[in-house]
Amino acid sequence: MGALTLAFVLAQATPVVAAGTEVRALTATILDKQGAAVEGLGGDDVALLENGLARDITSFRPDRRPLSVAVLVDTSEVMRTDYRLSVVEAVTGFVSRLPLDTSYAIWTTGDRPTKILDYTEDKAAASKALLKVFPQGGNYMLDAVSEASRDLGKLTREGDRTAVVAVTATGPEFSYRDKYRAAEEAERSADLFLAVQIDTGRADFDMRSSLSYVLDRLARASGGTYEVILSSLGVDSALRKLSPWLGAGYRIAYATVPDLKKRKLELTVARPDTKVVLPAASESGP
Repeated sequence: MGALTLAFVLAQATPVVAAGTEVRALTATILDKQGAAVEGLGGDDVALLENGLARDITSFRPDRRPLSVAVLVDTSEVMRTDYRLSVVEAVTGFVSRLPLDTSYAIWTTGDRPTKILDYTEDKAAASKALLKVFPQGGNYMLDAVSEASRDLGKLTREGDRTAVVAVTATGPEFSYRDKYRAAEEAERSADLFLAVQIDTGRADFDMRSSLSYVLDRLARASGGTYEVILSSLGVDSALRKLSPWLGAGYRIAYATVPDLKKRKLELTVARPDTKVVLPAASESGP
């Protein structure tokens, strides 16, 4: 192909952005009705509305940026019976299903937030690290969410994708941070939040409210998901539902106008029975 012909093809493939136009980018999670990642989509398969107006999509492709995941596991005293019975195997299975070349770390929350396994691509290391832990103390999940998110943000390269996955019960909750501070610190540092909460009924209303507020807020803001289950026996099933979210992202860049006070986005996909999840944070003003 000659240089002039190639230049013409590239020009036709890339929409022209007018002067004064702002280009914004976000990641949308697209799943089928079984909760599996939808593959093979292209720019012709989607349409984007912003505040009810059609926007030109300048780029649409699978989000294959290098991925780093912080896995947070409740190892407080309330998990003493269920930890080895249900949680370790479920979390180990989740790690085994991480997308290829994903780097991950494991944090525990019993007594204090502790990173028990630093970032690695060795999936076999998860079980060994988790089995060395004995559940004790209170659940410092709020501190762990904040600290793990900041740690993730500092250690990853600019442009990489980051995710936090939390598995927690609703036992006695302890933290040096209130729920608002924990959520704000985490929201600034990671791209995607996924959470599973085991409702044990062993916490008062304020403790349960704080934990639910943080996990729900972070999931909504990032376009993630927050699952509540009633027994630790359901942790494996819940984490299997979460696994596809890490590989179901499509990166979208679109042309818009600057300085909008409100941005309401709607992405439609020309395939039946698809579920599209957009980060709520993308709908706020600049």
